[in-house]
Amino acid sequence: MTNSKMMNSLKSKQQAFTLIEYMVAILLGLILLGGLTYLFIGMKRSNETQSSIAQMQESGRFAMYYLTNDIQYAGWANVEEKGYGFYTSPAFDFASGTADGGSAAASDSIKIRYEAPADCLGNASGGIVENRYYVEDGQLMCEGVAGTPQPLISNVDALHFLYGVDTDGDTVPNKFIRADQIASNERESIAAVKVMLILSSSNDIRPDTSAQSFSVMGHDDTYDVSDKKARKIFSTTISVPNKPEFIITT
Repeated sequence: MTNSKMMNSLKSKQQAFTLIEYMVAILLGLILLGGLTYLFIGMKRSNETQSSIAQMQESGRFAMYYLTNDIQYAGWANVEEKGYGFYTSPAFDFASGTADGGSAAASDSIKIRYEAPADCLGNASGGIVENRYYVEDGQLMCEGVAGTPQPLISNVDALHFLYGVDTDGDTVPNKFIRADQIASNERESIAAVKVMLILSSSNDIRPDTSAQSFSVMGHDDTYDVSDKKARKIFSTTISVPNKPEFIITT
């Protein structure tokens, strides 16, 4: 067989791809790329959702632990070591710091007093700690006896307190009421505090902006919001064992 005949034979066997075949190949590639992109976006969104929920859980647990630890000390004084009682009455300062926000959407504040060398920010107290907790710009703030208030956690929607008043002296609360409902002669009879904290996720993780409504203890109205953030309520009841009823001085 001559060289020319061999070349013609090879050309007949090596057919080029047609335009349609190229288009089908490109389409299949685009479908595969789209599927991978969708899978990547889905995994990224899932990771962000899980991360936001985990962060919300961690923040809520930390806030509950922090508030519980501090509220339990309200009114405390080391009488045995000092030989006399410091002025820790009132345990909760209603004159300048403990107040109800007035509605479900408006956060409350609480000011706790007890004997300790340093406040919630580590500042020297001079004997008596006065820690005030409140919400500002979505942050749970702690204000001590000196210095600038510092945030403890972020993404706080609302903070509310109810005070359990012991009316018969058996150290058990007979009623739970808001700060603005407590009579002046009941302020030294607080045996427990209920805390309710509403936190939101740092990112938009809900599929739509459908309305969310939350019932808030002590209020007839609700906390309503419409966005794509997820929310969770943290609540606990804290016993207050220290109820100073008198002062002993040297």
